[in-house]
Amino acid sequence: MANPKTIPKTILVTGCAGFIGSNFAHQFRKKFPKTKIVGIDDFSTGRKDAVEPSIVFYKGSILNENLLEKIFSEHKPEYVFHFAALPRVSYSVEHPRHTSEVNIVGTVALLESSKNHGVKRFIYSSSSAVYGATKKLPTRESENSNPKSPYAVQKYAGEHFCRIFSELFGLDTVCLRYFNVFGPGQYGDSPYSTVISAWLESLYFPRKEKAFIEGNGNQSRDFCHIDNVVSANISAMESKKNFNGEAFNIALGNRVKINEIKNSIEKYTNKKLDLEKRPPRLGDVVHTRADISKAKKLLGYNPAVNFDEGLRRTIEWFESRKI
Repeated sequence: MANPKTIPKTILVTGCAGFIGSNFAHQFRKKFPKTKIVGIDDFSTGRKDAVEPSIVFYKGSILNENLLEKIFSEHKPEYVFHFAALPRVSYSVEHPRHTSEVNIVGTVALLESSKNHGVKRFIYSSSSAVYGATKKLPTRESENSNPKSPYAVQKYAGEHFCRIFSELFGLDTVCLRYFNVFGPGQYGDSPYSTVISAWLESLYFPRKEKAFIEGNGNQSRDFCHIDNVVSANISAMESKKNFNGEAFNIALGNRVKINEIKNSIEKYTNKKLDLEKRPPRLGDVVHTRADISKAKKLLGYNPAVNFDEGLRRTIEWFESRKI
């Protein structure tokens, strides 16, 4: 059971209709049934049917100053879990200004509201994209960051603002750098979809456009199941430490080749993936693998769901989906 002292009265979940935010709200509700969960989302990338039914929901943007003031004044959240973002590197390359407004200015707006209303801790969703093409694998948090896209710069800027708000105003903040999150609730019907969701979408809900593979498939990623990300966020809330903007890798600590994912999907689904071959993506990182020892030591992070188990659970969800 959770320690009664760490059971908050109210939390705020931004991006509560998105893949990570909705999974978090569902699982948080099971663990903390008495906590009031307040959610905000403008459905720019989220889905109405993903919103946890028991939460107090506000439809709107994190850029809406009046709406943020209303939410923070009325509900006084003790913890803010900031998942809202316009994700995907390729989308940010096409829309650098718009994504910067949401991902940087929106984050600062939330930090400011959190500071003004006495929030205990601000838990920020960052990304492994901040590292760029790092030479050292596994990659530690101390590795020099070298963002290669607007999205990566935006996430990195958010980390700096978290640290500054801790230093200047005493708002405790913590930054979680996610590596390639996947799992149930992640749809694959967008041009910016991740490889696992896009390939499963093409198998179970085929459309005219063929699924594709970029490069030779030997590139590898540290894939992290959504349940591990949720548990990391809860651990970050429950910790008695002061983080002051510190960053943590949230991943599995292993890497899987894209070709191996194809083989595993075909094995577990008994279906053949017919993929269009495309050239490697411009500026794409060849390999990622996180060093998660810091998160294990200081957050008590323990990624309980390995890649194979996570993939099986994701396939089960696709098989159970109606649309």
